[in-house]
Amino acid sequence: MMHIVLTGTESTFKSSLAVAIADEFNIPLLEEYARLYLDGQTEPIELQPMERKHYDRIERGQIQSQKAMGYFEKGQPVVFDTDGVVLYLWKKDKYGEVDAALLDVPKHIVYLFCRANVEAVEDALRVDGHRRVELDQKYQEVLQDLDNTIVELDAPSFEERKEQAIESLHALGFTRYD
Repeated sequence: MMHIVLTGTESTFKSSLAVAIADEFNIPLLEEYARLYLDGQTEPIELQPMERKHYDRIERGQIQSQKAMGYFEKGQPVVFDTDGVVLYLWKKDKYGEVDAALLDVPKHIVYLFCRANVEAVEDALRVDGHRRVELDQKYQEVLQDLDNTIVELDAPSFEERKEQAIESLHALGFTRYD
């Protein structure tokens, strides 16, 4: 069985698509740990720049959550709203570190790459809206070096992207799990 990972720059419908796909195929969803972590803080966290200790907690939490949901094993399909690719690019971009271990991606992962050709939506946790095109290119470069199935989602609206994702997943053999 394959797992589905949504990836790409901020404000490209990743989280909304992850929920919609999990609902469509009746499979579990692992939400993005960074958002859960940041939303759960009692004191505001400076995001530009984010203290390294917060990034490290997010990275550990994301990887632990992925392991708990069977990311590294073939099994029941799961939708992951992000994975190590996001962490790899974040760590490289913000802290100047290349952590190749974050790109140790199992072959059964199917990426839905949400392209940055849609208008950004403001959100207090989004800090790189002005760099989306640049970061989109970096995602593309990293993804093309992986030996995984990559589906580019570039439709101009959420609904069209959702349809594009569902059609692509059906073509790859995904069916609803009841």
